[in-house]
Amino acid sequence: MKLMHRPGAEIDGDQQRFLSQPHKTKRLWAEAKTLWLAEQACAETSRLDRWFALTDYKKSFKGEKPREFGKEVIAALRLHLVGLQKGRCCYCRRWLQNVAHARPVEHVLSRKDYPQFSMQYRNLVVCCRDCNQKKSDANWCDLPHTARHYPKVIDDYFHPRLHVYDTHIRYVRIETNDTVVALYHGLTDQGRHLCREHLKTIAQVDGLVSNNKRVSKAFARLQAASDVRDPSKVRELDAFINELHVAMHRVAGTRRP
Repeated sequence: MKLMHRPGAEIDGDQQRFLSQPHKTKRLWAEAKTLWLAEQACAETSRLDRWFALTDYKKSFKGEKPREFGKEVIAALRLHLVGLQKGRCCYCRRWLQNVAHARPVEHVLSRKDYPQFSMQYRNLVVCCRDCNQKKSDANWCDLPHTARHYPKVIDDYFHPRLHVYDTHIRYVRIETNDTVVALYHGLTDQGRHLCREHLKTIAQVDGLVSNNKRVSKAFARLQAASDVRDPSKVRELDAFINELHVAMHRVAGTRRP
């Protein structure tokens, strides 16, 4: 019988591996772990979204200039999660681009509805920009917003960290020189929910972009250009790309399946 959920011990082991090396620099591992656990505890006890606090956290080490330490910890988390996901989006299974802005860390239970879980390891995955745009703050569960403990078993929707993808969803992606076709089939109630609420639109967006050479090339150039060093230009370009993705999702949403 196929596993529906990943074993809890396996997920706990993944978490311990991340916390053992939560920064790219070995001498900063202990400091990074302390920061992560402190922010997680603060989120859980105060019911506050601590993700932005971590993102904005800066610190100096041994006379160095202040460094964006929180962002460096998030970068280490992203690499860790991408490795667990074998380089693919947690929802649509497309290959993730090697650009941070194109593979955001996704909170399965949104920070808006569940700020207490904003730093919960089991709540964190990496997805592509399209899936991040589509998922946004969507709330697919009936968990009380005041819940103190993160669920270990979920039956009403697909959870990419807790469920075994291949048990719930089967997909086929065919790509030729100038055409892309993606088909998703839900094998369980959870998988069918994801296909209905999410993957149907993603497949349509994928087709709209990939099957139009001019649009596809334009998106590729924009994605590549987002890997610049000037923070202000990165933000402006990222906002522009997001608006394009919003427009594509709007068009896909008006198309009949």
